[in-house]
Amino acid sequence: MILPWPRLAAMELPEFDALAGPLRQESAAAEAEYGFALIEGRTATPDDFASVERQMGVILPEKYKAFMTRYGGGMFGSVELFPVVAEPEEGGDDLWSMNEREFPDRGFVAIAPVGTGDHWGFPVADGQCHEQVWFHFHDAGDDEPVAADFLEFVATRGLKN
Repeated sequence: MILPWPRLAAMELPEFDALAGPLRQESAAAEAEYGFALIEGRTATPDDFASVERQMGVILPEKYKAFMTRYGGGMFGSVELFPVVAEPEEGGDDLWSMNEREFPDRGFVAIAPVGTGDHWGFPVADGQCHEQVWFHFHDAGDDEPVAADFLEFVATRGLKN
């Protein structure tokens, strides 16, 4: 069941871009000085999304797709996001492979690991991912909402200091 979200109004990409500006600057400086970025930028194309949605049998939220097209998966500040498509030489998890292994029934689409065996992601109803991001407990059935939409999730989890 999806609950009404009382906290914030839905965030739009221009508002998120303004909030992410300092992280983009820090990321560029860290990459120049230390050789690693705070934003990995493993972006996805519309074709990538079409393929993954077809494989998974779900429709992903538009704000998630806009973010992943612009910023991409991997590390984004303080949060790790599953890339839509894995780099062939890395062999790590991507959105489809991780969800195929952990959530094959597609009642939930994990988008980020919590680090404890739990995941953040979207509840799914009738093949449509909800906008809200939820915390999925691996050992309990009481999932809980954490953000009204994907942009709020990344702003609160990825941009925190």
